[in-house]
Amino acid sequence: MKADPVNVVVVMVTTSNQDEAAKIAEHVVRARLAACASIIPTVRSTYWWEGKIMNDQESLVLIKTTSGKYPSLQAAIQELHSYKVPEIIAIPVVEGLPPYLEWVNRETS
Repeated sequence: MKADPVNVVVVMVTTSNQDEAAKIAEHVVRARLAACASIIPTVRSTYWWEGKIMNDQESLVLIKTTSGKYPSLQAAIQELHSYKVPEIIAIPVVEGLPPYLEWVNRETS
């Protein structure tokens, strides 16, 4: 099975801490909504929220999945996430190592 790179997406999710990131990562991989979820333990985010500039330490989860799984993945993240408006952004993969793309497709089937 040759994987179409356009079918694979990387979903970025920031969380309030590493525990929340780990909970989301474990759930989405166990549920086969993602082939892999990588946690970057500490990022510094500067953003607007309710009229103020915020500067917070967060964790970042990079989730590798397929575009077909995205709606269910988004719903699962929203259910588990502590933020009122969580960052959940899907970025299409334009190119990638074919065996890796095939693996992502296979593990989310």
